[in-house]
Amino acid sequence: MSGTQSLPTTVDALEDKAREHKQAQNTQYHVSVAEYNISEINSELDELEEALRDLRYYKTVLEEAFDGAAATMLSTAVQMAENAVDVTQDELLENVQSSEMLDDDVSLDEDEAELTVELTSEVETHISQIRSAKNQVENVSENIQAKLESKRNTWSTRVSAAEELQKILGSQSSDFARTLNHMHQLLTRDLMDTSGSASKFVSEWENATASWEKHQSLQSFDDFKEKHDLSDSTIQDVKTLSKSQQLTLADVSMDTLEEMKRVDELESAVELSL
Repeated sequence: MSGTQSLPTTVDALEDKAREHKQAQNTQYHVSVAEYNISEINSELDELEEALRDLRYYKTVLEEAFDGAAATMLSTAVQMAENAVDVTQDELLENVQSSEMLDDDVSLDEDEAELTVELTSEVETHISQIRSAKNQVENVSENIQAKLESKRNTWSTRVSAAEELQKILGSQSSDFARTLNHMHQLLTRDLMDTSGSASKFVSEWENATASWEKHQSLQSFDDFKEKHDLSDSTIQDVKTLSKSQQLTLADVSMDTLEEMKRVDELESAVELSL
């Protein structure tokens, strides 16, 4: 019997174990609260970071590739984002703790074993600030995207006109044909792809437009007309050809025929039927 504990001693030991168990439960609950709050904050911050990354891309492309001006609210949006993430580690640690956690007095009896972890009021406020900043960033980003769409439409029209002329002339310049293909790819596939590098796009666009400027007479019918001193009627006949419409000798005046024959590109490209 020497090894048998007295009843009071046994009760004290059981109470100690129960207290330790409760403290462990309390600790786990507090950790769960903190982990949940931190996870929610990180999720919101990830979305804000993605919005800022997109904004930086669009801003760089607009300003450096197309000489455009970003929205006037850009600095305000960036400042809001900076304020939303400007939280110290100590502040974050305090914010993710529940009021019960601060008091260290959470009841976890059997009937309360399923306590639901929730956002603390401080974290709810923080998340609201992050979301407001993200909305502001996205609004500015949409404004810049609209400007880029306008730039793209303008350039797409110019590239299409040059491609149409190239079809008539039989791609007289292989270098320019490659430039047009590259510009078409940049405008339709790469311009709005924020997963790519903005600096890479700017560099490739600058190279493409530099090549574009070297072939001014091939950029449009108006440029071609001016270079070769062609009449409106001749250009109209060339445009008819571009639409795969057949021309006969009866449709072409002698003046137009003479103009076509003195331009090497047209003489080799135009076929007239009797």
